[in-house]
Amino acid sequence: MLWLVAFCSIVSVGFWTAHRDEPLLRYLVVGNGIGLSASALGRLTGTLGAARFGLLPRVLLIAPLSVVAGVEIAAYTVGGVPHLLGRSSLDAWFHYGTSFVIAGVACAFGAVSAQAMRMRASLETQRREAAELRQAETAARLALLQAQIEPHFLFNTLANVQSLIERDPKRAASMLDSLNRYLRASLKRTRDAASTLKDELELVQALLDIASIRLGDRLRYAIDVVEPMRQVPLAPLLMQPLVENALLHGIEPSIDGGEIRIVGRIEADMLALEVIDTGVGLGHGTNLHGGVGLANVRARLNSVYGPRASVSVAANAEGARGVTSSLRIPISPPR
Repeated sequence: MLWLVAFCSIVSVGFWTAHRDEPLLRYLVVGNGIGLSASALGRLTGTLGAARFGLLPRVLLIAPLSVVAGVEIAAYTVGGVPHLLGRSSLDAWFHYGTSFVIAGVACAFGAVSAQAMRMRASLETQRREAAELRQAETAARLALLQAQIEPHFLFNTLANVQSLIERDPKRAASMLDSLNRYLRASLKRTRDAASTLKDELELVQALLDIASIRLGDRLRYAIDVVEPMRQVPLAPLLMQPLVENALLHGIEPSIDGGEIRIVGRIEADMLALEVIDTGVGLGHGTNLHGGVGLANVRARLNSVYGPRASVSVAANAEGARGVTSSLRIPISPPR
């Protein structure tokens, strides 16, 4: 409101400079009366529904009414201003012709500005609602994908424990202890707002410990990730499916078993992670590219990191036996 009074006062002073022999107060009352009346009429038409009034009809309605209201306010308060209603001559109306024009231009500018502000506010609200909707959809999709992965591991482990209870109770107890460590770490991760590569490696190590109990000497593993790199933020359940694939499709079908190595490195602004196994390799009836685990990893990468992130599966280089699963992830907080 203060900016409106200031604007009207500046316009009034501009008119008064051409008639310095007349009181400035009279011009100030007329100018502010016109401005405040136009503002009130604009709010009234907006309350009634701006959609009912086009821009031109609003200007043609508000401008003359505000000029008449401003002149009448000055005529009844400070005096020295001819009335426009009831007892005015045609000359009086012509006398305020410039006021009608300026009021019309000001009303048009105000109406356009108000409409633009409403449109900006509406667009901002729509953008915010769309962003919240996308965030909710992403959270729901990630929760669904995580729900599909977790039972897969748990059911397999419990089945293994059940098979060991009668023939090897000590190994069954050791496997349950490893499963307990995994569940504790997993529960802590679900309560935290963010996860790190260190958290994921702890889970993967618990998974490999459980597999080592079951496979014995047929499985060897190593994790080659330096400590500073382990603090890099990482969305959960990206590495576990790759390790499970290496176990299920690489090591278990191999008579001699094999080794699983997890290697991490930084390449520019990307985190590169590899799960390398020396199992049976591709071409032995495996379905590495179409499994549920890898499909979930691809979906999670796209949802959390966007198109820059990728996962790939390929035979080991230089004719070496086994498969390498690779993750490339931008080093930035998950969105």
